[in-house]
Amino acid sequence: MRVLRSLACAALSAFTLAGCSMFASVPPNNVPPAIPKPLDNKTSLPFPFNRTFAAVSYKDQKFNGDRPTVLISDSNRGIGFSACNNWSATIVPRQDQHLAIGPVAISKRKCEDRLMHNEQVFLFVLRTATDWTYDGRQLIFKGPFGTMVFEAAA
Repeated sequence: MRVLRSLACAALSAFTLAGCSMFASVPPNNVPPAIPKPLDNKTSLPFPFNRTFAAVSYKDQKFNGDRPTVLISDSNRGIGFSACNNWSATIVPRQDQHLAIGPVAISKRKCEDRLMHNEQVFLFVLRTATDWTYDGRQLIFKGPFGTMVFEAAA
């Protein structure tokens, strides 16, 4: 009885697979296969973890005096100086060159108005950045409000 059951199951499986369109041969149509192109041709080095970068410019305006800094560790912890206060946040630079940035925590020092304004601009642009590129010399954060360029700190 077991032999008959196993033969019946094998025959039923064979008929089912024979009728499946996945195994039917597709006639050639003499059209070369389409090779997908990459979405964009970004060429960038891997993200530079454990290196300190100082902000150089934002929207073609140079930072003067106390320049904000960024250091992102292997554990995705970003820390730095924001022209007046120290800041920290979780920053995850992904392989597809997108950024995921968590809430930013800052110290509560009060500085002169010019430095406080620079700090607010820096932290806002940092918090809203969505993309990154690194060419070995400059680290660039891009977002809906502009581009911020960093260079390695001395």
